[in-house]
Amino acid sequence: MSSRTALQAFLTPSALGASSGVDPMHATTVSDRDLKAITLFLASTATPERGGLPYLDAVLPAEDRLAATRMVRDLGILPPDAILYLLAQPLLDLASDHLMRDRDLTARYEERFEVDDSEEWTAAMAEYNREADAITAAIFRAQGEPGLALLYLRDRRAFDRRMERGRQHFYGPPTGAHAAYLRAKGIID
Repeated sequence: MSSRTALQAFLTPSALGASSGVDPMHATTVSDRDLKAITLFLASTATPERGGLPYLDAVLPAEDRLAATRMVRDLGILPPDAILYLLAQPLLDLASDHLMRDRDLTARYEERFEVDDSEEWTAAMAEYNREADAITAAIFRAQGEPGLALLYLRDRRAFDRRMERGRQHFYGPPTGAHAAYLRAKGIID
């Protein structure tokens, strides 16, 4: 039995059980590329001593991590906040790549960021952040995650809190200066 066939057998409704939420009428098909992504994904989340999620981020493009996370989400094996964290990471990477390549956006703000007046700089930064957030949410929607886009735009604190709870699922609670920063921002209690 090939690894692809084995995974497809694993994904059958009888193997998943009735409580999985998987629709038994829709068979899950997996390409060889998807299988590689899913295998790396599961290995990375299951064995943090081998590099864990940072290793996964380094070896898989954002699109592959996103596809693998969606497969794991569909299996229902991780809590919602852990899935949100895993979905948001590649989406934020895609958005960051887009923002860094957006020459028009950069040109519009470049001169404004070079001012010495802190009020003007603060205003320019706030305007840039609003535009960058709108672009980021548009990328979330374009990648098929409109609910995440809405949460990102409408309730950033809730988004950040859920991201942190998801991060803690894999890495444990924050400590030291990072924990103090998250408390100051209201992300953790």
